[in-house]
Amino acid sequence: MQGAYLIGHVETKDKKLLKSASSIRAAICKVCGVMGFRIVGEKCYTFDAPPGVTYCFILSQSHFIIHTWPEESKIFFDLFTCGEEVNAERLIETISKEFKGKVGKIRRIGYK
Repeated sequence: MQGAYLIGHVETKDKKLLKSASSIRAAICKVCGVMGFRIVGEKCYTFDAPPGVTYCFILSQSHFIIHTWPEESKIFFDLFTCGEEVNAERLIETISKEFKGKVGKIRRIGYK
């Protein structure tokens, strides 16, 4: 099996985005489109106090999970793909653009 496991976070100043499930969904759909990931299912949970969103996208390749932490201006992500290796630089560029922020440290675990 080949695949990639990436865990990281994005720092953004757009706290409104971090509280909006529909905005998170739209951003991840764009990221998945650019990266060639196919979403086959999804589940979302919105927190009231403190506010935040956890969104799980089931991909044909595996999964992409997002958790927002508005009070810290951060979005945490967990992405696992089976098959071809992920272009991490392209992923970072796309996530940064869609979440209007900067990707912090990413932990990458490769599988072959």
